[in-house]
Amino acid sequence: MKKLNKIMLMLSILPILFTSVFLFFMNDTVPMHYNAIGAVDRYGSKYENFIFPAIILLMYAFYIVYTKVYTKYSTNSVEKIKNNVRITTIIVTTIIAALNIFQLIFLILAISKPDSTTFTDNVPFIINTVMALLLIIAGNFLPKTKRNSFIGVRTSWTESSDLAWYESNRAGGIAFVVTGVLTIIESSFIKGIDSTFVMAGILLVSIAVAYIYAYVKVKKSA
Repeated sequence: MKKLNKIMLMLSILPILFTSVFLFFMNDTVPMHYNAIGAVDRYGSKYENFIFPAIILLMYAFYIVYTKVYTKYSTNSVEKIKNNVRITTIIVTTIIAALNIFQLIFLILAISKPDSTTFTDNVPFIINTVMALLLIIAGNFLPKTKRNSFIGVRTSWTESSDLAWYESNRAGGIAFVVTGVLTIIESSFIKGIDSTFVMAGILLVSIAVAYIYAYVKVKKSA
């Protein structure tokens, strides 16, 4: 766990370091925001590229504080607390790694296409693929969480019993994995930002079906 925490810290600091290097090769004004169809809708100072790395650092700081509070005040058993913190650490580390990739993509765009009004179809494909892998990883760990108010599919219903928690998180995990696999497939055929909309649609449908399935199964077992 200590090794994974060190990796997370390194990944949290890394965006500031490579952003600092990239700034030397940027124009003073670069694309800062893209709209839903991939067109640049705002330009800004190259120093605004530090905003995303700052958010990543804040995420890491929140993780550290929240895990300490959870560990200290949770009424779960020590075994359950350690299990949930371990899974949280894995998922947050994966998220931060994905954010590193996103930051790197937009830094490369700022250098290679400083005057471009749109990004290429490759960008949504890379982003969707990273998101898909993130969903697959998270989906594999969700069913391993224990009932808690820290991580997982948390609603008043799912926290009502161990059975409801397990079935909901198991179904949610399957939904994430299915969405991830289908996203990788559809992004290979559907180009541009349209593939991102398809991914969002698949995720919403998968979660809805998973939640309904879990609810029905738990009610039948009651």
